[in-house]
Amino acid sequence: MIIMRNEDYEKFMNIAIEEAKNSFKEGNKGFGALVEKNGKIIAKAHDTEVTDLDPSGHAEMNVIREVSKKCGKDLTGCVIISTHEPCPMCTGALIWAKVSEIVYGASIRDSMKLGRRVINLSCREIIERSPWRIKIKEGILKKECLKLYNNEIRKLIKEFRTARNTKWKSMEQGLLERRTTWFEENKNKIIKKLKGTDVEKAYQLILMKIGIKKDEAPIIEKTKDRVVFHSKNFCPALEACEILGLNTRKVCEAVYEKPTEELIRRINPNLRFSRNYKRIRPYATFCEEIITLKR
Repeated sequence: MIIMRNEDYEKFMNIAIEEAKNSFKEGNKGFGALVEKNGKIIAKAHDTEVTDLDPSGHAEMNVIREVSKKCGKDLTGCVIISTHEPCPMCTGALIWAKVSEIVYGASIRDSMKLGRRVINLSCREIIERSPWRIKIKEGILKKECLKLYNNEIRKLIKEFRTARNTKWKSMEQGLLERRTTWFEENKNKIIKKLKGTDVEKAYQLILMKIGIKKDEAPIIEKTKDRVVFHSKNFCPALEACEILGLNTRKVCEAVYEKPTEELIRRINPNLRFSRNYKRIRPYATFCEEIITLKR
């Protein structure tokens, strides 16, 4: 059995993450796994629980089935690499298959912190009660794996995956209504907090609504009638688009631009919001956004 370095684990985990993305694209739950032996991938798979109507169709179960067809049921010397810690069902199968090592990104406790409903029993606890000793390595590309299980991102993935022209419009209208309702319900408190010119107030209002700090969206140009800022904050829409392979230019223009403009027009009806779509993530390291006051 080849001893892997951290970069080797990360290389294989990136492949497992791509499997998880394929899962989302098919309408499944976003889990990916592969089995490696002596530096080579024997099989890779993702969950098919939804599309196959099979509660046992977890990524780990699916990849074990594939490997067993090729290698038999004894997987001694094999390493399974999964985007998420195996659940008790999958851990039991991995024990019986006698895999030598389990590697994962996000843990069960991580999922619980994100609000996901899971069985609160770690694979380590189960393995400690088994007749075999399996090596465990956790936290490989944890940050990237956690994005797959973030509830905000997962909600948008579900909405974006099947969106067509009419649905984009419906999503835009829903967001517009939520933002304007929020403003009207909190108008007095909001107005008291806003300072400076109308374009500065509009900038502050956007940050307030999204819940980000100024250093996450620094102003790079400012005049009396214009503010340009570079957004670098965590963005669920960006992450959902990247997972599904969608063009953020099209999605942001279709869903997010008008609701943002309508929000800042509550300050002054002559305010306008736009983006420089040549400088937007992931095609740039930031999203260039512009507020102007039309005279």
